[in-house]
Amino acid sequence: MRKTIVTLAALTTAVAGANLALAPTASAAGYGCAGNLKGSYNILAGGEVWSTVQVYYSPGNGGTNCAVNIAKKYAGQRTYMQVHIRKSGTDKAVSDSGHYTSYAGPVNVTGTNGRCITVSGEAGAPNGNSAGWMWSDILCG
Repeated sequence: MRKTIVTLAALTTAVAGANLALAPTASAAGYGCAGNLKGSYNILAGGEVWSTVQVYYSPGNGGTNCAVNIAKKYAGQRTYMQVHIRKSGTDKAVSDSGHYTSYAGPVNVTGTNGRCITVSGEAGAPNGNSAGWMWSDILCG
């Protein structure tokens, strides 16, 4: 009986450790954004999710929105990724792009309290193909 309990305890600890090591970061701090997750938008190609753009909001600086583009289909492979964010009604976008293995961003725009934002992202494949999308006038508030 004692051997079974010790083995079960060791197995539970190993599984819990594996879950912690494999679980994706759920907090904004994992991607460098402050605030709470307000929206999650998939970039699709051929019916598959290539990446997900997540948008966070914090009340600081008159409202701050932050966006990251997280690799999904080609996560772990260095591919082209980009993310853009701008306060709707303005021409100034904040962007990050490059060849990344996990995510592009974070990018921030301030003064968004009571304003909409526009967010876009692009995800590339190892063969050079890419997919992108734009979400205009979202998360107004």
